[in-house]
Amino acid sequence: MTSHPPVNAHLQSTPSRWRRLRVAANQPRDIAALAAFRVLFGLLLCVGTLRFVTLGWVERLYVEPSFHFKYWGFGWVVVPERWALYTLFAGIAVSALCIALGLFYRVAVIAFVVLFCYAELMDVTTYLNHHYLVILLAFILCWLSPHRAWSLDAWRRPALRASSLPAWQTWWLRFQVGLLYFYAGWAKFESDWLLHAQPLNIWLPPLEGMPLIGWLLDEVWIHYAFSWFAFVFDVSIIGFMLWRRARPWAFALIVLFHVLTHLFFSIGLFPFIMVLSVLVFFEADWPRRLLGRLRVEQGGAATAAGGPPNAVSPLRSSIAWCLLGFCLLQFLMPLRHWIYPGTVLWHEQGMRFSWRVMLREKSGSLAYRVVDRQGGVQVVSPYDYLTEMQYREMAGQPDMILQLAHRIRDDFNARGIGPVQVFADSWVSLNARPAQRMIHPDADLAQVRDGLGVADWITPAPTTAPRTHPRLRLVAPRGQPVDADG
Repeated sequence: MTSHPPVNAHLQSTPSRWRRLRVAANQPRDIAALAAFRVLFGLLLCVGTLRFVTLGWVERLYVEPSFHFKYWGFGWVVVPERWALYTLFAGIAVSALCIALGLFYRVAVIAFVVLFCYAELMDVTTYLNHHYLVILLAFILCWLSPHRAWSLDAWRRPALRASSLPAWQTWWLRFQVGLLYFYAGWAKFESDWLLHAQPLNIWLPPLEGMPLIGWLLDEVWIHYAFSWFAFVFDVSIIGFMLWRRARPWAFALIVLFHVLTHLFFSIGLFPFIMVLSVLVFFEADWPRRLLGRLRVEQGGAATAAGGPPNAVSPLRSSIAWCLLGFCLLQFLMPLRHWIYPGTVLWHEQGMRFSWRVMLREKSGSLAYRVVDRQGGVQVVSPYDYLTEMQYREMAGQPDMILQLAHRIRDDFNARGIGPVQVFADSWVSLNARPAQRMIHPDADLAQVRDGLGVADWITPAPTTAPRTHPRLRLVAPRGQPVDADG
């Protein structure tokens, strides 16, 4: 009787691609780079939070406004009392410092994610792409073990110490950072950015008083040069960071790019976070080699990163599938705007969380018409509810216009005037185009429900090309529609 090999013999003799990937993912790498990333990340977020508080942003963004915009599905997130707000941000700063120190690391990083997420969900007005990146990076750190070296936890518990971590922990961070650059770059592959140099043609000329280079910033060819450079930079820089020989030059270019971004635009910690995030693309032992070089120059000995080299946790199948699911979700999230017809820069559906960074300048005016059951009409100004900063942020974002319309409806109904109809007279200029209506004038926003469906109450995007002019200035006087002219 002839014996046959088992059906899966070829799988046992030749490792599958999945098995080979798992083997590569579990290869030990020096812990030094991730430990340094943890320290720098925590310190940057701690300092950034303290700066946020001391500059008065807690008062300006959360205490002064009487109305706060909510993310869809998160209306239950409320802005707490003033003392609780400061307690919240103190908790963010303390947890970030504990991440840097590696003190009660796992509790600290989870606490940071929860507190930072709550702070971001309190008001849509505060949304920034780099805040979203901070949340994602901190969430990833919840699953990693960079506290096993150069930390107070490792000092308190010697058994925790390790000199290496599996490669997948670095891969995960690299994927997230690389995905940001990928989508930020290809989002610029559109006519406004490449063919009309918008919105840089709006933003750069007012900076002509800047020392040394200010005289160049009023030149249209500079606007085009910067637009094309930013596009090529974003789509290619991660490839150069993965190329070992090109990496130092690519990193120098990243630093220069974000220094200029910091000088030109007031965008908080974004340039610093982006420079920090690309450090994960360097060799895993770069901090140890740098410290060793410094110690040798000072007459000391090189410093090891951690404890025994065999303290590596393998990647379990359950964790691997969760990791792949997270990566797939992050890959698909920026693509969801394709579900909605029209131009995402206009209707904004799928705009947030998609890494479409600095692609549009919207300015305009907005007023609400409230019609009561007797046919009486009242004009309501958004300034009755909003601060100047909130108004500028919401005037070009339809979902926020809808939220304020619902608040106005509820206020009128509570006063016994309802049921009322609420219409929006919304005029918006996108990237220096002539202003046009953004909301259908006959759409009763009191009856419109927010959600994930196509918002047919938003008008089609303008079809005219944006203006490009060497002396273009886009000014939005309070209460006046914008129609930029040269």
